[in-house]
Amino acid sequence: MPPRKTKLKFVNVQMIFFFGLLTILGVGFLYLLSPIAYPIFWAAVVAVMFYPLYRFVHRHIKIESLSSFITILAIIALVFLPLLLITTLTVHQSANLYYSVTRDGALFPDLNDVSQNLSSLPIIGRYASEAESYWIANSQSIAQQVSSSLYENLVSFTQTSLRFVIMFFIMVYTLYYFLKDGKKLLVRLMQLSPLGNAYEEKLYHRFVSTTRATLKSTLIVGGIQGAIGGLLFWITGIPGPLVWGVVMMVLSLIPAVGSFIIWLPAAAIMLAIGNTWEGITILVGGAFVISTIDNVLRPPLIGHDTQMHPLLIFLSTIGGLFLFKISGFIIGPIIAALFFSILTIYSDYYKKELESN
Repeated sequence: MPPRKTKLKFVNVQMIFFFGLLTILGVGFLYLLSPIAYPIFWAAVVAVMFYPLYRFVHRHIKIESLSSFITILAIIALVFLPLLLITTLTVHQSANLYYSVTRDGALFPDLNDVSQNLSSLPIIGRYASEAESYWIANSQSIAQQVSSSLYENLVSFTQTSLRFVIMFFIMVYTLYYFLKDGKKLLVRLMQLSPLGNAYEEKLYHRFVSTTRATLKSTLIVGGIQGAIGGLLFWITGIPGPLVWGVVMMVLSLIPAVGSFIIWLPAAAIMLAIGNTWEGITILVGGAFVISTIDNVLRPPLIGHDTQMHPLLIFLSTIGGLFLFKISGFIIGPIIAALFFSILTIYSDYYKKELESN
């Protein structure tokens, strides 16, 4: 019979080998999935958002596979087809805006007369000597950069359209099984996790609440702000209203930045070149409609559900956009929310030790 110490050493070596092999294979599996990480992630996000719809359909049909398929068809009709239409129109208009600015040499053709028009205004006439301020003088450059950026993305999209189709298929295929078997997969992951059901459910609910709050803010607040901003630009005759509406929607993703950095300079320029009612329309609509929507809807949609400080939301969104590009506006807040959930679990689990220290 071998000594007990030798047996313990063998068990330790066995555990080290097992967990080392598990770590290597786990890292290798994640590396294998890394090229398709984004479609898998967005499949999970869409599944979280539309799982209530799947449950509603499943209550009436009772067949999991058919319920999942019908839900995906509804998602495509409600979300992806309108997005495709908006993207197509935006790309077409951005190309027209780019060529228009390049050909005519300015977004606003009367900018050269801005000093004369500014001097006639009762409030800011004394500042007419500063009419050629930086943000006015560079309006052409800003418009050209925005439109050319969208135009270049169009070229990139057409060159990689096959890759986009493949990624979209992977997302839809993954979404089908996330809707159909997502609950079973979640239960299996909870069984493998050593945290305990209470903490695991807390992390899951934090992921769901953060995802839904961020997307609701984007789709509702950003969509409404972009639509109203684009409508104001269309009414007042600013070229490329759909392009600027999309830009304002994207900027609304960033807390404390918002769409005012587009509509406020536009209103000021319209006033400066003598288009008084157009400038006032944009200024009033931006200040009393767009900003009000942001202040009224964003706090209950994001702050309450995510239970995070606005500064943390701002920093995690900015960091996510830098690291993960457009997907970062949701990945960043999710990582931050899960991190602080883990800190909460840690403080709860070691409450006695922390209080004694």
